[in-house]
Amino acid sequence: MKKIFFVILLFSLTFSLKAASPGIKATVVDATTLAPLEFVNVALFRQGSDKLVKGAISDKNGIVDLPATEEGDYVLRVSYVGYKTLKKEFTLKGAALDLGELELVSKSKKLSEVEVLGQGSQMRFEIDKKVYSVDQNIAAAGGSASDVLKDIPSVNVDDQGNISLRKDANVEVWINGKASGLNSDNRIQVLEQMPAESIESIEVITNPSVKFNPEGSAGIINIVMKKEHKTGYVGSLTAGITRPERGNPGKNLGASFSYNSSKVYAYVNMGYRAKAVEGGKNSDRWNYQGTDTTLLKQTGTNSNTTSGIFMRAGIDYHLDKKNTLSLSGFGMAGSGTKNSATHSILSEALYNSSFPLKDYNQYNEATSNRPSMNVTMDYLHEFKKKKSNIAASVSYSNHTRDINTLYQKIMADSTFKSNITQATGNKNTEFEFKVDYSNKLTKESKLEAGWHSKFNMRDNRSSGSDNLNSNLPLTANYTDQTNAGYITYGNRIGKLTYQAGLRAEYFTRQFSDTAYVLNETDKSVQNYTSDPIFHVYPSFYLSYLLPGNAAIQLNYTNRVNRHRGKKIDPYHDYSDPNNITYGNPYLMPEYSSAMELNYIMTRNAQTLSASVYYHNTDNETETVSYLNNGVLYNTFLNIASSRKTGLELISKNRVFRILNLTSTLNMYYNKLDSASFIDPFNQRNYIPGSSGFSWSGSMLANIMLSNTLSGQVTVKYDSPQIISQGTENEKYAVELGVRKTFLARKLSVSLNVRDLLNSNINRSTTSGSGFHQNISSYSHGRMVGLTVSYSFGNRKQKQSELKKQDASTDIIENESEE
Repeated sequence: MKKIFFVILLFSLTFSLKAASPGIKATVVDATTLAPLEFVNVALFRQGSDKLVKGAISDKNGIVDLPATEEGDYVLRVSYVGYKTLKKEFTLKGAALDLGELELVSKSKKLSEVEVLGQGSQMRFEIDKKVYSVDQNIAAAGGSASDVLKDIPSVNVDDQGNISLRKDANVEVWINGKASGLNSDNRIQVLEQMPAESIESIEVITNPSVKFNPEGSAGIINIVMKKEHKTGYVGSLTAGITRPERGNPGKNLGASFSYNSSKVYAYVNMGYRAKAVEGGKNSDRWNYQGTDTTLLKQTGTNSNTTSGIFMRAGIDYHLDKKNTLSLSGFGMAGSGTKNSATHSILSEALYNSSFPLKDYNQYNEATSNRPSMNVTMDYLHEFKKKKSNIAASVSYSNHTRDINTLYQKIMADSTFKSNITQATGNKNTEFEFKVDYSNKLTKESKLEAGWHSKFNMRDNRSSGSDNLNSNLPLTANYTDQTNAGYITYGNRIGKLTYQAGLRAEYFTRQFSDTAYVLNETDKSVQNYTSDPIFHVYPSFYLSYLLPGNAAIQLNYTNRVNRHRGKKIDPYHDYSDPNNITYGNPYLMPEYSSAMELNYIMTRNAQTLSASVYYHNTDNETETVSYLNNGVLYNTFLNIASSRKTGLELISKNRVFRILNLTSTLNMYYNKLDSASFIDPFNQRNYIPGSSGFSWSGSMLANIMLSNTLSGQVTVKYDSPQIISQGTENEKYAVELGVRKTFLARKLSVSLNVRDLLNSNINRSTTSGSGFHQNISSYSHGRMVGLTVSYSFGNRKQKQSELKKQDASTDIIENESEE
């Protein structure tokens, strides 16, 4: 495999060196943020002529390079979706000319009290990620971060709030480029309380470079929070109500305020959310014991009520032109109740007996509290050399969740009643330190290096009792520490851009649990300590600009999934006495290698991205089930290796200047190897190998009906897919949204409908040694929401920006807007 990479690199370098020649160069940047813009269309014309001489698109650093041409007077036309077209007139003398930075002005910018209206781009491509704008997502208005993620192509959020990327649940979710203490156990609660209005964009990074933490084989979903770039103050107030098909109306309130000056930028966001939804679950399980077959039928309903406050605040203080100190953080406090009722009937399946073997009702009542917080301090130093800097940050996170549950089992044919109470709690604390150094060696080359240390500590506790026995407390403690250093080097040679890097990590972990057997002094202690793991993670990126505003990219990364939380916690969940779930502290990390080949083409208002990807994972961890004495136990095991090969197509189209379409099609073939394991009852269980083809598709349409009225339609479909010991059935959903603005766009009213067809139902089929099971679950159903938002402030451009525009010799084309 390594030989193949070196051959490809050598071939590409040789090809580009032959093709490279001196010509016209420039760097395209955003006029407000001065950030480089990628995949910008650049066309060269003779002055006074409309005949195209040459064309190109900018790379990830905003750099565009046109081959050498004849001397003379020319016009360079630079255009990009969401920005005003820029024309640059110049005279070419000699073989090469560097035009410097070309600044594109956003179409929505307010100039000379004349507001230019336009529909922003729903999505844009960068060399290592796809960026989705949230302010264009009308259907998520008044919703949470989880609602926003449901509308992102290739991202799935199930009815429990679990997130997957390209149908892979091993994905990291970050906030503003940092993990912020989020993990698979607490991020559901945090994202459910985070207001959608506080989010600027969602970045999907399927193959992150070694600069980023290598955890999460599927990649990283980075939530970028809003930040004001103009001087002055700005604020907004939001209120909304949501009516689910099943449940009671939910409500949301929000407020945000920010102030920006040449010295200080400060902001605060607050939001309150409350919801009460109802769902249900049905299952049929056939148990095979010798020649006997029994059927367990379960039908149940549940209600879930949650409420909480989310707050985010921060301040950036510019010590001088080169140094900035920042302090930021977020916190949430909330509570919830979850009640469920399940009716279970066990009968002789072969004879369909009208006299059940067992007939009982299970009632569960749970209350929970979930305080969370994160605090981060950042320092940035800009060197005299442009785009060279050193950034350092230290953060502290604390996420806590306490649950008290009562399980009550009542037999239908007697007065026997079984009461079980359980109290569980977990506290996850994380310290993180990072320092990143970036050196722009030349205009085409860049060196990055850094250090990353993270310490994670988790304390779990549980206790319980029933009316027959008493269970004394059980505690579990988990700690891990990661120390890593990385280095990357990138360069541009003609139309070829490449980047290579290595990350070396040293990882240690320790886990212990204490069970009190007879009393609080008679206890059993078990320790699970793994050997330190040293691992080197490589990454490689290659991008080549093709004729016709197109580019081809090749990248390779190596990543890891380290298990924490409920997957390794031996605590047993007795919420359903027929289905008991517990964790496995002996789980080994999963290591995954991923390769992608991407083709991106931009032409006028159309963009097409095609990605072929391959993932190979060792020590694949899956949920496995085994039957003993009529009870199905569920846990997690490293069962085998898996391989996934897929093709992802993403298309952006602007139709009739009022319609923006973003379409996604993801097709993949997944193969799981066969495996076997011995359960705690000394029974050997076999898991046959499985493979299958699956696909998913989505289309998001944004419609500008007028300058003040817009609409949105979202359609998503997921085909059946294989899982360990079974399959998941198809899913589909349709969502609608309409937004109307008033008072010079200061007031907006949004109406949205989620799950229009009441189709959000999860169905699965699993089989194992001695059982076969069909399960379906649903929640809330169709939801109609109304949100009102009012914005205020005195935003204005900085004087330095106005002077820069006045002194500019660039000609801004005055286009009409849709």
